[in-house]
Amino acid sequence: MSLKKLGLLCFLCMCILYVNTISTANTEEEHKEIIGKFKYTYCNYASDQIWITLIEPVSDQGISILKIPSRINGKKVIKLGAKHDPEDDFVESHNIFGIYRSENDEISRPKKTIKKVANIKQIILPSTITKITPNCFRLVQDGKCINIPSRLTETICYLCEIKWNKFSVSPKNKKYKVENGVLLSKDGKLAYGSVLPMKKLNIPKGVKTIGDKAIFYSSGATDFYIPASVNKIGFQSLFFRNVVNFHVSKKNKHYADTENCVYSKKSGRLVAASVRNTTFTVPKKVTCLSKTNFAGKTVKKFIIPASVKKIESFWSPYIENITYVFKGKKPPKIESSFAFKGIKLQVPKGCKKTYRRAVKATSDEYGEKIEISEAKE
Repeated sequence: MSLKKLGLLCFLCMCILYVNTISTANTEEEHKEIIGKFKYTYCNYASDQIWITLIEPVSDQGISILKIPSRINGKKVIKLGAKHDPEDDFVESHNIFGIYRSENDEISRPKKTIKKVANIKQIILPSTITKITPNCFRLVQDGKCINIPSRLTETICYLCEIKWNKFSVSPKNKKYKVENGVLLSKDGKLAYGSVLPMKKLNIPKGVKTIGDKAIFYSSGATDFYIPASVNKIGFQSLFFRNVVNFHVSKKNKHYADTENCVYSKKSGRLVAASVRNTTFTVPKKVTCLSKTNFAGKTVKKFIIPASVKKIESFWSPYIENITYVFKGKKPPKIESSFAFKGIKLQVPKGCKKTYRRAVKATSDEYGEKIEISEAKE
């Protein structure tokens, strides 16, 4: 390459670097604007677009309706949410109002802001919005109303963590719709979660898939109904903090309910379990334990019938200081990481050595010997 061409290439690289630096600087620079009874902090998102990173009520009176402007100083409002909101549903940061939950005591702060935000009853999103961050509306109080405009098609599922008084989706939105208080894909085949409080939660007919990490626990449901159309239930999708009664349509070809649990007719896998006390007995129709969704009480003891032939890795969230009571003389196939620490096994009389061999891989992987005892009978 000639010196002239090399010099030109270096000049172009410097120009690109300069443009990126200026663009980043403009994006990082924050501006503030008071509109009505709210102060908006924002930064440039593009030449004619802005990103609102913080909304602060400047009064605690007359703020029942938060109408977020579509433009500030002539630029379109495109995005909402804290600037450093991680794209991770397990990590919480400040929401759009600056409310956060302390990692030390799990208490939401600041109290003054929380009190003011409680007075907001309706949130009106502008039609220009295309993005919100995962934590944008986390930690806001239940019972508010919100609208989803036509262009907003990202991270909407996180709004299922709140019990909204009213949740509407623009009919022009190409990705989402709401039916029976459940957020669905536009074609009605995929369920993302619930958006309204309800005791009896009916997955709408026509839904084929309950998505991975679908959010229904905020609904407060005590009964969960799965129609005949559902042929796939995603992982971590039927988790509830309270005891839930599961009901599966008798016409469903893929799933069925038994003893307040959901299992796969094809594989025998325990899909979801509702636990009423700290001891849980696996239903006899179940043959495989893998990626089970739990609802209700925290389990301390599992009773495993002889029907269970396989236990896969991390089948349950309860992985430490658990007692497994096996009823079968022949151990199921147990994957090496099905348990962590402090696991105790109680097995049929005369089967201790057999079970010791079955869990050897687990013992070797975690470097500790699993305690095994034989039943007295």
